[in-house]
Amino acid sequence: ELGWKGADDVLALTRPDQEVVVVINDNDDLDDIALTLKEAGAIKYEWLFKLYCKFSGSENYFDPGVYTINLTYDYHALVNNLMASAATRGTVKLMIIEGLDSFEIFDLLEQNGVCSREKLEDCAANYHFEFDFLKGLPYGAANRLEGYLFPDTYEFYLKDEPENVLAKLLRNFEARLDEEDLAMIEESSYSLQQILTLASIIEGEAANDDERGLVASVMFNRLNEWPRPLLQMDSTVYYGARLLGTTFSMELDSPYNTYKYPGIPKGPICNPGLKSIRAVLTPKESDYYYFATGVDGVNHFFNDENDFADFLNSDEYEPIIPD
Repeated sequence: ELGWKGADDVLALTRPDQEVVVVINDNDDLDDIALTLKEAGAIKYEWLFKLYCKFSGSENYFDPGVYTINLTYDYHALVNNLMASAATRGTVKLMIIEGLDSFEIFDLLEQNGVCSREKLEDCAANYHFEFDFLKGLPYGAANRLEGYLFPDTYEFYLKDEPENVLAKLLRNFEARLDEEDLAMIEESSYSLQQILTLASIIEGEAANDDERGLVASVMFNRLNEWPRPLLQMDSTVYYGARLLGTTFSMELDSPYNTYKYPGIPKGPICNPGLKSIRAVLTPKESDYYYFATGVDGVNHFFNDENDFADFLNSDEYEPIIPD
């Protein structure tokens, strides 16, 4: 039990998501700093924190200053955030909109001075985050957290550590799914990863909120009723092509090519919002199997292949040209 409590303290597994301000004075030594952190609720065991600092060679890292830290910071993050470069750091408020993929989010964070894309990619691929919903996801790919980086407005520290930045997004994902959402996911015949994948496709295909449930119904109709359940969604192919550094092709050899490979693709293609997630959980009922965007900027839905083909050959159809 002692080993578990120690690990819990080192990794901050059960501390609340709460920011506190701590002050390190000019003459504070490691004992003083450990006591300050304990009183702030950032650590439980002063002796363990001091042992960590000595073994990691970080006992002399700390500098006087006023620091804002989060109680979810593990020992490593605490040390990094109690340095002169971190004291009274600036922040930036950013809106991460629905439908951005991991790489677009990383670029946004880099462009605004939060953290470099390179560090974020490496952290996303290899860092072990203590969230149950990530269990089973294989390590190694920069888009490993695709679908779980929840779109919202955030305030980030400038020049922060990548694990702190990504943990903020992941904690929000965990917090925003309510008990009803979780119950419906549990009762579903699909995994959370599959639900997020379908939701991400809705995010990439729907032109407005009213269409989300209809796009969901098309996908389920294709998955459930076609002899070979091909989703045939352009958005997945574009994502697969970007990963390979090539252009759209229905013959693309990618697990994201839903024209070639049946079923739900291997993972999300962007980070969906709650509306798209809930559209998957409560899709509209329809007999639609086809849809395409018109010159009016909205999708037109069809249950007959010939009617769909006529639309594609008409002046009402607006071919999608990627950026």
